[in-house]
Amino acid sequence: MRLRNRFVLGTSVALLMAASLDTADALAQPTQPIFVQYDGFVRNKDGSLLLSFGYYNMNNVDVTIPAGDANSFTPAPADRNQPIVFLKGRHRFACSMVVDKSFDGRLQWTVAFAGKTNVSTLKALDPLYELELNSEKRALLGLDVAVAAKNVCINRSPVVQLTTSPFEAPSTGSVELPSKVGQELAINAHVEDDALPRGSKVTSNWKKISGPGDVTFSDTATGPTRVKFATAGNYELELSATDGEKTGKLTVTVHVAEK
Repeated sequence: MRLRNRFVLGTSVALLMAASLDTADALAQPTQPIFVQYDGFVRNKDGSLLLSFGYYNMNNVDVTIPAGDANSFTPAPADRNQPIVFLKGRHRFACSMVVDKSFDGRLQWTVAFAGKTNVSTLKALDPLYELELNSEKRALLGLDVAVAAKNVCINRSPVVQLTTSPFEAPSTGSVELPSKVGQELAINAHVEDDALPRGSKVTSNWKKISGPGDVTFSDTATGPTRVKFATAGNYELELSATDGEKTGKLTVTVHVAEK
């Protein structure tokens, strides 16, 4: 009887585990649409324009859609080096391209997924879409429009940012933070990329640039990390992120006081 009960119990547990895995697989399947959006345009100093497109992947997983009928631009060429991997969540400035000042405003991005087709606006040069200063800075971040190829999505450097509080906009470039010897300092940094060049994978790395003592990172390969300092003084830390072609960096200066 005991062996039989064990067998029945073991079988039941196995069936429950299998059912749980099936449910998890079903939940992981991307069934939600992907919305494309036109972020707006910037007038460059040389008279050309920078057009920026983004998307909102409503699935909880990344989705791959090869360039083709389900991922294309009109008018031709349909393949303008747009991303083919759509990362989960909302992503602005995922495809930015430079066009000549003679651009007539006709350019749309079409993405079809999960039975729904989404197309960006036809009014690319509507004055309402001219980006204001903060959005303009974000659209140009990591790009060199002076040498960029025209009429195709440009690979931008990964954007490395840090948020010090929920009420502040993310900071890039250089940030100053306070800490104490032996105290664990949480650094809420994150990396955002445009999934270009195609097939690339972004890697991140924290390191100490300068400072009088040892620095211990909880994780050197992710944006968010926790840091401890062995000695009081001023330290400079750097988070770099590369897509294999371009690199973005964030410098964090920390003043470490005695306990």
